[in-house]
Amino acid sequence: MKKIQDLLMCPLCKCDLSEKLECTKCGNKYSYEHGVFNVVSPKLSSNQEILWKITDDMIENDIEATKQKDNDNASIKDYNAHKNKETLEAQKMQRKYMDSLIEGFSGTVCDLSTGMGSMLQKMLNSNNKNFSIVCTDIDKHILMWTRKLKQTDNHRVFYVATDGRYMSIKDKSFDYITSLAAFGNIPESDKVVKELYRILKPNGKIIIQGNYIEKNSKSFELAQSKGLERGLVEEYLINDLRNAGFENIISTVVAKAVWAENPYDLIPAAGDTQRYCIIQAQRAK
Repeated sequence: MKKIQDLLMCPLCKCDLSEKLECTKCGNKYSYEHGVFNVVSPKLSSNQEILWKITDDMIENDIEATKQKDNDNASIKDYNAHKNKETLEAQKMQRKYMDSLIEGFSGTVCDLSTGMGSMLQKMLNSNNKNFSIVCTDIDKHILMWTRKLKQTDNHRVFYVATDGRYMSIKDKSFDYITSLAAFGNIPESDKVVKELYRILKPNGKIIIQGNYIEKNSKSFELAQSKGLERGLVEEYLINDLRNAGFENIISTVVAKAVWAENPYDLIPAAGDTQRYCIIQAQRAK
């Protein structure tokens, strides 16, 4: 892959950035901190809620990082303890299916909404090392945190803070795009898929690992109240992909499971069925 800086652009005016990450047209300045390129425009992205509670002090302080890592592991363990056997088996099947697809990756891969790095870890664990990874998220702090905890090799893994609706990535930059549950957290998914189509190379593929709710369910009502239904209903997301120009769209339902009550999640609602899917789509030539 060429230098990661060569893939970046100003999200506001779509122009190149200088070596100092200043837009060559509008003069907006971006930054590079703790291994993360922060290329988010406050003017475009002020309405996007940041869910993570990572601070500069936590990034700087190794003792605090160790303590928080222990807290994170405890939270994940408690979260999984609320899942029923049916859900755990469905998720296991879905992970296995995604792992098999990663074995075929090559070139440069963009991971949408990396968060704490679940999809990143899948790719790092793969026997296939023939691709580089660009981790993206709107929150620079979560990317700094994930980079710190994963201790990734900078020759293969890069981190860019960018809004999925207004990506600071140039056209036709990636061979693959991955997503794990990202569309359940980003509003205006129709804007997101248009951006993803733009940054894929011709014949490039997007692979979405997601859990989808049924229309006319309690989960659907909750999703609507948060403006997230477009990314949580399989039919809606497929339509958005098609409208953005994607072709050869295939949705594989790996498993279905009834969601148990979980204090960590507003969506889905307890008792509703989730469809565990892998959606694949391709940019036209």
